[in-house]
Amino acid sequence: MTNKSSTFAKLLEESFKKRKSLEVGSKFEAKVTSIEPDYVFIEIPQNGIKGVLLKEELYDETIQEGNSLPVYFLYESHGDFYFTYTLTNENYNNENLELAKEREIPVLGQIASESENGYEVKLGEYIGFCPYSQMDPEKKTSSLNGQKLRFIINEFSPKTKRLVLSQKRLADKQKELKKEILKSELQEDHYVTCQIKSIHNFGLIVDVNGLEALIPVSEASFKKSPNLTEEYSIGQTLRAKILTLNWNENKIILSLKESLHDPWKGQLTLKEGDIIQGTIDAIKPFGLFVKFDEIFHALVPTKETGVSNRVPLHNHFKVGEKVDVFITEINPEKRQIAASILKAKETKEKLEYQAYLQNQETSHASSLGQILKNKLGKK
Repeated sequence: MTNKSSTFAKLLEESFKKRKSLEVGSKFEAKVTSIEPDYVFIEIPQNGIKGVLLKEELYDETIQEGNSLPVYFLYESHGDFYFTYTLTNENYNNENLELAKEREIPVLGQIASESENGYEVKLGEYIGFCPYSQMDPEKKTSSLNGQKLRFIINEFSPKTKRLVLSQKRLADKQKELKKEILKSELQEDHYVTCQIKSIHNFGLIVDVNGLEALIPVSEASFKKSPNLTEEYSIGQTLRAKILTLNWNENKIILSLKESLHDPWKGQLTLKEGDIIQGTIDAIKPFGLFVKFDEIFHALVPTKETGVSNRVPLHNHFKVGEKVDVFITEINPEKRQIAASILKAKETKEKLEYQAYLQNQETSHASSLGQILKNKLGKK
């Protein structure tokens, strides 16, 4: 009897310790042990307590047995421990909503209407309001009427059953959580899969596992002045290399260059000594930039334009003007091409003179041949 009493007392003490650690509103990281049609069964690894939560709270989450979830303890009933992931209609009452406000427990609401200042949100018999400033900017891009979203309670009035909500606070918390997880996973020079969120003149804004990153225009194309809207589309999935990771400034810079065809590698379509027609793309004090296509451009230094250094280039050339240039140097490593209008003109004049001489010799030989033929005919 003594041993049995001792064992019972020990179990009672352990049970008391477990219950004591379960303060209402306490947050835990739980492991999913079983998924049923209406309920999800969980276990808290740190104390071994098994509990249950409503499956509808995870309406937009994909979960499997073994997954981890952040949960909050609500109450105990007949030895069963009930937790919540997000408060829903079944658990809405003044006490729970006060608790949710205090412990920042997410609540599930449905957008009822939109006004000049924000959104009206239904939470069962309660009415909430979420100002525009408290809505995640990513959610504002489309109509939200009728959508279910999670919120954090900023203010709550039990008498009027009205709440002031914030969806942005919850989104920011989730981003910070993802950021902490990704800190240990991402490294510079590693590759990540990302999805295009928006396209701008300066580059592509992409999503990397819930975090925002930038692919600068210079890292999205080999073209000098690309039109990214023609090359990419919103929602497109890409494989990119991490160039910069700055967690303090929340700056992630990616590059697509290594997954794109590099026109500077392999056999170039241009070669030194070629005379090519191009278009003046820019006029600078030090020379002209001439464009051949979307990829290749050349610099014609002032001394190679044929214009005196004392005379501004703007007096002789215009942007958009067609010019012939002689390719003097190609440097694939620096991705630079040097050219000369002066040499192109001189070379063309030499070629024209040589062609003239050849025509003269041919004409002279033809004339002599005709004279000889005529004489032979007379004989």
